[in-house]
Amino acid sequence: MNHNPHSPTADQLQDIKNIVFDFGNVLLDIDYTKSYDRLTQLLGYDANPAVAPATVVKAMNEYEMGKITMETFLWNLQQLATKEMPQGRELIDAWNDMLVALPEAHFDFLLRLRQKYNVYLLSNTNEIHLDWVYRYLKNTYQIMDWDTRFFTKTYYSHLVRMRKPNDDIYAYVQQDATLEPCETLFFDDILANLDAPAKLGWMIYHHDPSDSIIDVVEKKLRLLG
Repeated sequence: MNHNPHSPTADQLQDIKNIVFDFGNVLLDIDYTKSYDRLTQLLGYDANPAVAPATVVKAMNEYEMGKITMETFLWNLQQLATKEMPQGRELIDAWNDMLVALPEAHFDFLLRLRQKYNVYLLSNTNEIHLDWVYRYLKNTYQIMDWDTRFFTKTYYSHLVRMRKPNDDIYAYVQQDATLEPCETLFFDDILANLDAPAKLGWMIYHHDPSDSIIDVVEKKLRLLG
């Protein structure tokens, strides 16, 4: 069927009733380097979380978990600036630079999936990014009911106050949505985010962002006929 070692067998797929999607680089096109490069220019230090100051990484993670406000998050970035302190609006725009587009074809795809499966969204995100998504959907596609039209339910890290890859967020989703693990398939582009749901018994698929999620679901996994 395919060569992805993190994908269920054809027999397992027959039992799938629930599909859980990650958002960025699965349904929403993301280019992290655009944000990190712009933030680096504004702040004077490398803003890539892989090498950024520990206080900045901590602020990013806490903001994704709804533990700090947007103002506190921006303040944490500003305090380590090695040049003239950037304005909050500049930082917000730079933080949103990573958000590229949500392909129009994904809307019909999700609606067709919903006719056959329970469809969920599980995303590490934050207030700034989700506000951008809602504005983008409204202005580009006149969509104002993203969470309810295309999904059975959506789970955003900053709203549930948990984030991937921590075990608790998957257990929470499983309980809240009353998911049967062996009937649940989860797509994520980050390998580390697949360990915890796999331990719960979910079926997992490591998505390559260079692949079309529609092609993966329709042609590789044959979940839509």
